[in-house]
Amino acid sequence: MLITVFLLYGLSCAICGFMGRKTTFGFIGHFLLAIFITPLISFIIQAITRPGSHFKMQTRD
Repeated sequence: MLITVFLLYGLSCAICGFMGRKTTFGFIGHFLLAIFITPLISFIIQAITRPGSHFKMQTRD
């Protein structure tokens, strides 16, 4: 039972890392963040701080 909990926790941390692989922290940063502050909080942080795909910065030329 305890091994199952650790495997699920590790898997959810890896998913957090995979989601953040193209950000400033990268995979390792988000993976470690998820380990230390729980994957749920890491998911929320990524959802809040990541801009939507339809949002693009406009620059003046």
